[in-house]
Amino acid sequence: MKWFVLLHVLTAIIGLGPAFAFPFLLRRTESIEDMVRALHSVARLELFPKLFGTIAVLSGLLLLWIGTYGSWLQIWIVGTLFLYLIIEVLVVVFLNPTAKKLYDSLTSLDMKSLPELPHQAAAMYTRVRNLHLWASVLSLFIFALMILKPQ
Repeated sequence: MKWFVLLHVLTAIIGLGPAFAFPFLLRRTESIEDMVRALHSVARLELFPKLFGTIAVLSGLLLLWIGTYGSWLQIWIVGTLFLYLIIEVLVVVFLNPTAKKLYDSLTSLDMKSLPELPHQAAAMYTRVRNLHLWASVLSLFIFALMILKPQ
């Protein structure tokens, strides 16, 4: 049982750790090249939350199933699952499509020839950064619920 707890905690840290850096990697910039570089870096690092975050969720559910944590209807369990669902909706429905559309438009031939960044691209970049920030904040609440375990 303690090995599953260790697996769960380590995969959560390894999985979500890089995600907390995403809003900082996506700092404000006026350069198309800097935006493309930042979006590319975040896309490469997203492997960690996708892979290790999935393992953390599965190991957490397994721990609940085989452990002695009590009812599944406790605030910390329901709250954690609810927040995780919100994060997934933010990322899958809003963040990823916006980031892909932005990346594709920034790397297009038409965009590279522009002397300055179009307003729409800057607004999309800000939206991507803010969605990453919200996902990070909600993840902090998940960690708090997992540590404090309010009944």
